[in-house]
Amino acid sequence: EPIGRHPVDRLKMGVVPEERGGRAALSVVHRLASDGRLSLVAVRIGTGRTHQIRVHMQHLRCPILGDPVYGDPNRNRKEGARTDRPLLHAWQLRAAHPHTGDVMHIDAPPPADLTAAAASLIGCDEADVGGWLAARAEVMFGETLKGFAF
Repeated sequence: EPIGRHPVDRLKMGVVPEERGGRAALSVVHRLASDGRLSLVAVRIGTGRTHQIRVHMQHLRCPILGDPVYGDPNRNRKEGARTDRPLLHAWQLRAAHPHTGDVMHIDAPPPADLTAAAASLIGCDEADVGGWLAARAEVMFGETLKGFAF
């Protein structure tokens, strides 16, 4: 869905038709686990629009827990004990180096609060979350994620 300035709140981004200034944006969302209230998802983006994942998840009516801008204030309040920040993490980035063109791989282990939330949704020990996610990422994205740590 294309993303542009929100038509009412100009400080936010929103899903906006291209004829109204929206720019193409691609997010592929995979639901990994759910307890009926909350879901753990993996998102692969094909573009890098401002707040892209946050905007697309809000548009799908699945806002990111803890997001003060695009999230659901009632859900954030209700689940507030889980987090004091958006539960969103870029665990792996791949980009072409601007000078050499070589593909750069950047892995960043997520913080403890996100690991704990994922373990709760998956139904496993926190130490097992990384292996569980790596196995699913290979199926979803068609590649082995070497060095993946969660």
